[in-house]
Amino acid sequence: MTSSFRVIALLAAYNEEDIVSSVIGHLVDNGVEVYLIDNRSTDGTVSEAKKWLGKGLLEIESFPERPTEGEIQPFDWTAILGRKEELANTLDADWFLHHDADEFREAPWPGMKLAPAIQWVDQLGYNCIDFRVFNFPPVDDRFSGGDPREHFRYWEQAADFDLHQLKCWKKPGGPVSLVPSGGHEVGLPNRRVFPIPFLLRHYPIRGQAHGRRKVFSERRGRFVERERARQWHIQYDGIDEESHDFLADPAKLRPFDEDQVRLELMLDNAVTRHEKYLAGLAKNASEDQERALEQLRIEQTDLTRSLRELEKERSVLESDLAILVERVAAAEKLAGERERLLADVDRDCKDARSHLEASTLELGRAQGRAAAFEARAEELARELEIRRSEGWLASLRRLFEGQRGGNS
Repeated sequence: MTSSFRVIALLAAYNEEDIVSSVIGHLVDNGVEVYLIDNRSTDGTVSEAKKWLGKGLLEIESFPERPTEGEIQPFDWTAILGRKEELANTLDADWFLHHDADEFREAPWPGMKLAPAIQWVDQLGYNCIDFRVFNFPPVDDRFSGGDPREHFRYWEQAADFDLHQLKCWKKPGGPVSLVPSGGHEVGLPNRRVFPIPFLLRHYPIRGQAHGRRKVFSERRGRFVERERARQWHIQYDGIDEESHDFLADPAKLRPFDEDQVRLELMLDNAVTRHEKYLAGLAKNASEDQERALEQLRIEQTDLTRSLRELEKERSVLESDLAILVERVAAAEKLAGERERLLADVDRDCKDARSHLEASTLELGRAQGRAAAFEARAEELARELEIRRSEGWLASLRRLFEGQRGGNS
């Protein structure tokens, strides 16, 4: 490796005091400089890392610059990735590694250190390196710190969400992106991935007590909701109780054979992975078609049942419609009879009005005759009274005259 070729690992850490010094030391020993972003650790992570300042560790940055006051510092992975993007754009280096504090990166070729291997990839015209993840779960609770590679000897395949590990890239002369993929793969112009993946030994849980503390105290309560909504930080979703057994059964794991692993890396190149990828696509497509066909069968059954129900409803509606037609005809008939009745009533009203007018006129004439008769009656009554008065006086006079004649 030429002395001018420079590789910097952008290392983020939170409470990794038991292995952070070994991780930094491994990178430095492999010709890689380190820039540490400490996410406000509450243990001795920073103290352990300081041992490497001036010896390959460029700087220790406390992040965020202004921590949350009076609250648990959130694990804002988006912000951390954004800070790494900024550093990759501003730091002077040929290549960068997006690195965690619980992993060890190695070249796939025996006896070749990481930085010279990266330079060789650069010389071949590639600008990005993929890593194959080997997870080393604890099988006992005896690890107390140091280099975990000396203690953990059994490994298992990484979960599906950790299969993409495009985390080493050549500085492109412009911005790169880590946030969109959640840090699983770098985005850069004209990305050309080296066909042979490098090694990534991963030690996320290192014992029963460490697993309980990390999952329930240092991670789960600090995850940011908007990131969880994007299906980030799902690696601990199956761990519900603090009594969870973090120790794995060695019989279910593979012993780590470095030569065998490196051979598998050589065989597991871009070509074979592409074949596996195509086979996986074909399998997924077939499964998707089966699911789609089953869904169509279900929908057909539902449609047949709905059709029968609609036929029943149509029969009922037709019956109701016939009844409504009959009622409309009856209503129209009643409306015709009503019109005829209204005409008869109107005619009778006109006749009654004419009769009333004639009767009123006749009544007026009769009232006039009655008034005349009444006046004549009053006149006759006065005449009769006069005659009666005159008759009484005549009778009295005759009486007096009779008496006078008798006396004489």
